[in-house]
This record gives sequence, C-alpha cells and structure tokens, in this order.
Amino acid sequence: MKTVAASLILTSALMAQPALAHVEVDNKCNMELHGSVTFDHGDLTITTESGEKVLITPSHQLYVDSQAVNLDSEEQRWVSDYYTSIETAIPMTVEIARDGIKIASFAITEVFTELLGEDNDLAEDFDTLFTDLSNEIDERFYAADGTYKFDSTGLEGDWADAAWSEEFDDKIESLVERSTGHLLMAIGRQMLFEDGDMDAFANRMENFGEMIEQRVEGEADALESKAEELCTVLAKADYAESRMQKNIAGLSGLDLLETTGKSTLKQ
Repeated sequence: MKTVAASLILTSALMAQPALAHVEVDNKCNMELHGSVTFDHGDLTITTESGEKVLITPSHQLYVDSQAVNLDSEEQRWVSDYYTSIETAIPMTVEIARDGIKIASFAITEVFTELLGEDNDLAEDFDTLFTDLSNEIDERFYAADGTYKFDSTGLEGDWADAAWSEEFDDKIESLVERSTGHLLMAIGRQMLFEDGDMDAFANRMENFGEMIEQRVEGEADALESKAEELCTVLAKADYAESRMQKNIAGLSGLDLLETTGKSTLKQ
C-alpha cells in the first residue's frame, strides 16, 4: 500500500509539472563542457582539459596563459562572438531556472494541498525547499555586487545539468517518504469519496494532475521556448569557439563547448 500510495502521489506531482526546477534543454540540444569555465565581474576564464588558461576580458582582449594575443579583425570577431554568446547565456540560464522553480512550486504545492488541505506541514516543507533553491540560484549566479557570475564546478560536464536538479529530486523523495504516514491517512480519507475504490482514486488524481498541467501549459510552453533560445545561443558560442580553435595560435586545445542536437548551428 505504501508503494502504491507514494507512486500515486509522485506520479500526480510529476504529471502536474511539465518542467522541473532545472534547465530542461536536453530534448532540444545537449551541451557538454570539456574543461571548466568561470565568469566573474566580466572576466571569462576557461581552463582547457590540457591545462591552458584562456581569459577574455570585458573589452574582449584575449589572453592565453597570461600572455596577451594580438588578433586580426576576423579573429577578433570570433573572440567577441564567443564572449558575447556566453555572457548572454548566463542570465538566460538564471531566468529559465527561476521559471522552472515557479512552475514546479505551484504544481507540487497544489497536489499536496489537494491531498492534505491548505494547512499542512508538507506544503510548508515544500515552500522551504523552493525558497532554498531560489537562494542557491542567487549564490551560484550573482556576485556580492549584484553582477552575474558563473562557475561550471559541480555541473558534471553539462551546462544544462543545473547543480540543484539531483538535489531537487532527492528532497522531493525525502519529503514524501518522511510524510508517508500522513499521506496514507489523507489518501484513506480521500478514497472515502470513492467508497474505497483505488482505481477511482487514481483516476481522480490523474484528472487533477491534468487540470494543473492545463493551468501551467502556457508558462511551460514559454519555458520551452526560452530553452530553445538558450540552445541557439550556446550553439553560436560553440561555433565561434571552433573558429578560434582553428585560427588563433595557442588555442588548439580550446574545446570547452560541445553542442549536439537540432539547435546546433550549421554554417
């Protein structure tokens, strides 16, 4: 019974949220990172897998292992495109993450409020979870002076794999498991409306999940469009990087970005 109940609850929650609180762009394009990247106070720093340090300043000056590199006009264009694309992708990532949290917060809170009522500890725990996730976004993407920052450490080689995604899933499972007793009692009360018919209860929860999905459909579609735009921006950065790698001395080992999928630029 516990397994069935937990499954019903999680299924209802997941059906109710077409986008979770992390950047779901994998169905559009895959962006893998080889090496590491930081963006701090306008300085874009890449450490390649072979150990070179590549710095691009806010004025788009290129340094390789602390040595300034003189560029012709075409090379400078690729460096500027690379910098601008990554600089653009960071706030887009923040916006997508925030929108995903907003959608997930509404959907999951509605599911558990339907089961437990408005005044329940589990809903408060989820509110705390989503507040913590928002705070993590602030810590990861904002410097103390309010400017954007980015550090690929903890992203496990994937720009789209926001560091809080696994934590988000684990915390949901933990909250459900910790509240199984209350949920079973609530399910029992809810099933009284169906005279103890589990199938009827499951159908009602499924319909409830579909209702919530309809209510957030517009926001979910907008989130998907933003994810596609992010893919295009990252693909542009990947293309500029490949031009830099082939044409600028000292950058043969630069291969930070690898984009695959339908948003990859073809030029």
